[in-house]
This record gives sequence, C-alpha cells and structure tokens, in this order.
Amino acid sequence: MLKIIKYFGTIKHFKLPDLGEKIKEATIVKWHVREGDKISEFDPVADVSTDKMFTQIPSSFTGVIHKRYHKEQDQCQVGELFVDIDVEEIQSNPNQTTQTIQLSSQITQTQTKFIPHQVQKESSLQRISPSAKYLAQLHNIDIKNVKGTGIYGTITKDDITNYQSHPKPQTNNSIQKSLIIKMTDFQKGMQKSMTESNQIPHLYLQEEIDITSLSSFREELKKQSNITFMTLFIKSFSLALNQFPILNSTYDCSAPFQFVTHQDHNISIAMDSPKGLVVPNIKQVQNLSILEVQQQLNKLRKLGDESKLGPNELNNGTICISNIGTIAGTYVGPLILPPQVCIVGIGRVILQPRFIGGSYQPRKIIYTSFGCDHRILDGATIARFQNTWKQYLEQPEYMMVKLK
Repeated sequence: MLKIIKYFGTIKHFKLPDLGEKIKEATIVKWHVREGDKISEFDPVADVSTDKMFTQIPSSFTGVIHKRYHKEQDQCQVGELFVDIDVEEIQSNPNQTTQTIQLSSQITQTQTKFIPHQVQKESSLQRISPSAKYLAQLHNIDIKNVKGTGIYGTITKDDITNYQSHPKPQTNNSIQKSLIIKMTDFQKGMQKSMTESNQIPHLYLQEEIDITSLSSFREELKKQSNITFMTLFIKSFSLALNQFPILNSTYDCSAPFQFVTHQDHNISIAMDSPKGLVVPNIKQVQNLSILEVQQQLNKLRKLGDESKLGPNELNNGTICISNIGTIAGTYVGPLILPPQVCIVGIGRVILQPRFIGGSYQPRKIIYTSFGCDHRILDGATIARFQNTWKQYLEQPEYMMVKLK
C-alpha cells in the first residue's frame, strides 16, 4: 500500500544576487546545502569565486532546499536561478487527507535485470570528491596520478594535499608533455583588467627618492608598534592627494567627456596571494592615523592569505600603490587598474652612494614609477604631486606637521 500525502508548499526561486563591481558571473566552489536540507535566512548556501573575489552567498529565505540548479565548478550568471527553496512545511496534522492505492501484483513481481556491461563501465570511472577536484584543478594536478583512499577508492581532499607534499618523480615521458592550463577566476579577472588597461594612453614618470631619514623615523615608530614602510608610503600618499585631488579620480569610457573625483582616499594595494594578484583597498585613508593604516593593512593581508577577501575589501578603490620591491625589482612600469586613472609602482630599497655635503654617503634609495591616464592627467600635475610626496618621504617631519 502506498500513502500519498497532500503537500502544500510555496517554492521561492533564489537567484544569484548582484555581487557588485559589474561582475556578471561566478564559479560555484562549494555547496553548503543539499536538496532536502533545512536552511534559515542568512545561512550560507554556497561559496563562489569571481574574477575579482571569493565570497559566500547567504540565503534570503527560511525553508527546505527543493532544487539546486548547478554543480560545483559550474559557471552561474548573475540573476540566473541558483536554488529553489520551499518556504513552507509538510502538513502533519491528524486530519491530513490521504489516498490509498492498491499496487498491482504484476509490479511487485517484476524482476530487475542485471546488465554487467553498464556496471563495469561505471566502476572504471575514477571517483573524486568536489573539494578534491577543485584543489586538483587549482594546482594543475593530474588525478590519474593520485591514489584515492576514500570509500570505493574515492580521491579526497587529503589525497590531493598528500600528493602535493610527496609528488611522484617525473619520468622522461611526463617531462616532454606540455600542459593546457585552464585559467582560474582570479587569472581571468587579471586578464580582463589588464586588457582594458592596455587601451588606456599611459603617461609614465619615474623618480628617485632617498628614504634614509624615513627609515630612521620608522625605527622610532617601531618602538611603539611594528610600522612598515608600506604604511608610511600609503599615509604620505594620502596627504599628497589632499593637494592634488584630481589623481583620486575614476573614468568611465561610457561617459567619455567626464570623470569623477572622489573625496574618500580608498587606496588600493596590489598584493600577492595564494590565488595570485589581488587588489583590495583601505577605505578613507585621509581619516586614519598611521597606526590605523597599519592595522587595516594587516587585516587585508590576513584576509588575502586566507582567500577571504570580499566585495567590501575589493570594491570602490580610487587609486593604487604596487610595492613590488618587497619581492624583487628596482624599476617597474605599472599598468592602471580601470576605472582608476593613476597607479604608482615602488621598487626595492637599495643602498647607494650619494654626494652630500662634500663627501659620498651611503643612502637608502627607492625608485618610484607613476602610470597615469593621459586623457585625464597631464605630466606637470603628476610631477608636482611626485615632488610633494617625495618631500614627505625624504623629510618625514613635514608629514608629521600635516597629520591630524
């Protein structure tokens, strides 16, 4: 006998929400729910990555997951159906109406046919968990070389991690092979941004800055807190922007004869991360103390290392600093991050002899390189801004006078 319970449910179609920054699609990295799971409003539905960020999608409803429209690693467009959520419960009161159906004896006596060919075909497929598959794709690992330790030989995330730690030695055949590598979402984002940047007429300006006095100033600050050079670069940069606000602008090609100059100094910081280049920003630097800038910088670095940077950290930057010198390089030709109109690249600190007061002295030198949108900024404006910023860095007492 089969009882059929009348079910009165309201299905809510939950679509992938707008993620900001003109993002049009996202890759589903991990589902937090399965069909039939109960979920509350604001509970996480899935982790997604885009070409600019890694973030979590919360539920807008309380109910039961009725249907998932995508698998992990699928691309989903903003506004496309994501999941269906049943926002009402099954009726379970004693007065519930039921229907009884007599099953045919013919059905109960039906024999199941065994098809060995199909079973053999399925067993030959290599099983891998979604998280392990994502990790393997991220690190370009051929799963054929990984032995699964899960149920029925399923490759788990730990199997991929162990393989990374103890990879099999390469054979002559594997050395000769070329790999076709699929870009990650972050690499796609960099490709898109840099392609757009290449359409901008760049104006470049390079300058030498003596930071010997700034280094001594930093040593004094370090007695109270571990202040980095980057923090001093950022804060002094903001002070110079107060005198040259046009550099703190964005330009949208859809409105070719106007640009927006921003009051807030949301300074973007180019960072290296496990996922590649990320460019979060510190909001309202003009209102922050040196110590507060350092705290915000530490926070962004931690989030970047953990791949937890979200829209709040990545959106609405107004001007960019790239301190590639922390890794290597003396000179750099930085590319603008659209829709911003200015970026500065900073090389490594080098010890150089300089003729001062009748004799040569060892000095700590950096080389800065400005990349600017020549449709908005002219060379004279950039040169004057550079001189102001240089004065703050070479004579930090001037910077202290300007601090609030």
